[in-house]
Amino acid sequence: SRRFNLLVAALNDLGFDAKKPKGSFYCYVKAPVGTESGKVFNSASEFSEFLIHESLISTVPWDDAGKFIRFSVTFEADSLQKEIEVINEMNERMKILKLKF
Repeated sequence: SRRFNLLVAALNDLGFDAKKPKGSFYCYVKAPVGTESGKVFNSASEFSEFLIHESLISTVPWDDAGKFIRFSVTFEADSLQKEIEVINEMNERMKILKLKF
């Protein structure tokens, strides 16, 4: 769907190695190792907690498979423009964090 295309493009813009999922509405990506300011993430859970506290972005950590984060498109928008606005907002909130991969 176009939402996933927008999500994948935004995640790749941030430095994640995201690919459009086949037959799923979840997108799993490797969690970053830290931030440019020196914060270190020893697990996907640590990154997920950091992201919700710092940016109000909710993700699902998946450490059993090796430090992955699940992003999903779980919002409603009335138009393509609104979808773009939501994804851009997520992107801007995460850019401020200056993540390292």
